[in-house]
Amino acid sequence: MDFSDALHAMKDGRRVARDSWKEPGKYIYRVPARETLLPDGGRVEHSAEYLFYRPHKGTHGLVEPYAPLPDALETDDWYVVDEGQAGP
Repeated sequence: MDFSDALHAMKDGRRVARDSWKEPGKYIYRVPARETLLPDGGRVEHSAEYLFYRPHKGTHGLVEPYAPLPDALETDDWYVVDEGQAGP
C-alpha cells in the first residue's frame, strides 16, 4: 500500500511498517491529540503526532518522532503490522 493508505491505517489506530526496512520489528503509530496538565495547573493541547518504534535501540527499544522523507511518501511498500492494536 502507499503512504496515503498507511496514514489512514494509523488514523484508525493501526501500526504500519515498510517492507524495505532491514531491521525487523520497527513500526510507526499515531498518538491522537490530547490535553496535558501543567505543573502550575494550566492546560496545554498537544497536536496528534506520529512516532517511530525501534525495538533494537536502547534497553527497551526507542520511540522517536517520525516525519516521512520523500522516498517514504512515494513508495508502495507500506503494510499494516497488526489489526487494531495501537502504540508500542
